[in-house]
Amino acid sequence: MHSRILHRLLVASLGIGLAALSASTVAGAGPHDGDIAALRSGIGSEEAEIGLLEQQIGLLEQGITDLRSLVAEGDQAVVNLEFGIAEAEARIATEDQELEILPVRIELLADLVIEHYLALNEPTTVRHVMAIESYVKNDERMNAVLTQSAEITGEALDNLRTQMLYEAVIDAASDDLDRVYAHLRLDGDRALSLYDLVASSEERRRLAVDDRDEGIATLPTMEGRIASSEDEIASARTGIAAVQDQIAGVRGSIATTLAEIARLESLNVAHTWTGLQGRDVHRPALAVKIDNASAARPQTGINEADVVYEEIVEAGLTRFIAVFQTTSPGTVGPVRSGRTSDPILLEGFDRPLFAYSGANRGTNQAIDASPLVSVGYDDASSAYWRSSSRRAPHNLYASTDSLWAIHADRTDISPAPFTFGWDGQPLPESAIAVEGVSIDFGRVVTDYAWDGSGWQRSTNGAAHHDAAGVRVAPTNVVVQFTPYGRSAADNRSPEALTVGSGTAWVFTAGHLIVAEWHRSDPGRPATIILDGEPVLLRPGRTWVALPDASQPGSVAWR
Repeated sequence: MHSRILHRLLVASLGIGLAALSASTVAGAGPHDGDIAALRSGIGSEEAEIGLLEQQIGLLEQGITDLRSLVAEGDQAVVNLEFGIAEAEARIATEDQELEILPVRIELLADLVIEHYLALNEPTTVRHVMAIESYVKNDERMNAVLTQSAEITGEALDNLRTQMLYEAVIDAASDDLDRVYAHLRLDGDRALSLYDLVASSEERRRLAVDDRDEGIATLPTMEGRIASSEDEIASARTGIAAVQDQIAGVRGSIATTLAEIARLESLNVAHTWTGLQGRDVHRPALAVKIDNASAARPQTGINEADVVYEEIVEAGLTRFIAVFQTTSPGTVGPVRSGRTSDPILLEGFDRPLFAYSGANRGTNQAIDASPLVSVGYDDASSAYWRSSSRRAPHNLYASTDSLWAIHADRTDISPAPFTFGWDGQPLPESAIAVEGVSIDFGRVVTDYAWDGSGWQRSTNGAAHHDAAGVRVAPTNVVVQFTPYGRSAADNRSPEALTVGSGTAWVFTAGHLIVAEWHRSDPGRPATIILDGEPVLLRPGRTWVALPDASQPGSVAWR
């Protein structure tokens, strides 16, 4: 029985070991979904392992129960053996005592038999003695007989007395002889009975000795089995403790894995527009035209924009289109006028809200004809105000919350302009480690220098800060070499031709990736492609420079 229990436990342990060896985690293809799937698969394996370990504990506990039954049976057997030994020893003592008494009884009986045997010769002797004593002593009985026969005298009387005396003696002797024979017969029967008792007692003693010796011989074996069962129970309890430790370790691993899954799931929930952690806000993109003249700096809210486009306007100056989707800075500005480049560029964001101070007739017509939803000053003046701290036209500001509130019914999310990877993701093999990039727009020269976490922007040699004093340092900088034409609304105004294709320099994670931008569908944002695949930017905010493609020498990296 012991061997069956141990075999069962061994088989269970082997099965668990094999299950643990076969458990593996499948690597995912991405930083989030793939990893989460792999971790969940690992949890499934670990939960299966826990199930097997719990089965092992059940088997071990059942083994302990079985062993306890064996111990109980062994203990009872020992009690029975000890009781049988004691009973046998008591029987032996009784028979020993009986065997000590029976020889004495036999000896006494032998003496009695001898005495009775000798009494066989007594009648003759007694007869003569009695006759003489009765005659000489004038025995009363004889005298009574003589008295009754008083008529008898003389020799006749003497003869009669002698005869009567003789007959009386003979009768008495015969009676004694009968008694002696009876005693002899009784003594013989008693002697046979005693000898039978001796033989029976000796047999009972022999059986008692055999029972005692068998019990004594069996006792060490049974005690050994009990000790072995106790050892097996102790071993099983040690095994249970070890398995419970394994389960605790596996549960700890599961807890760690679940925490990692939770972390990855939180990371996996990222803003479409930035790749940063967080859930998308269901609202359209809000594009705000922001001044970049020296009198307009520092700008307000510009560091909160998900994407900032820098385009060329008149006389080699630039203006920004700050596009907000994930965040609302509250206040943004200074807000300036629109250009015909704006509806072409923003059309791909699926009816975005466009905030601007105003525009000439041709530009307004172009905006009205586009999918853009105007929330400019002329259409939403209540959301705008002028600051007394600055001179016009560099003092117009707007409330992003108020602008969105105008179209609160819009719950669609505009298409994102870029595809994001994750921090630490390997870069393409063609990526070049760089320190920064300089872009000469004409009268505005911008520079971006990598600081280990972002690209610090300078404008005309001066560090560029927002109104809160925070350095402009986007996570990504995209230089999209763009053809320019002349605006139909104003021959003096250049118009960025952002539908088509061209070269794109992507600055991310301290590296330059030389790629291409493509936009064949005006209703979709441009995509940046390398070897047929989208270039993955690091999660964060992105600034896009639109230098003139006809002047490639105006951009230089270092």
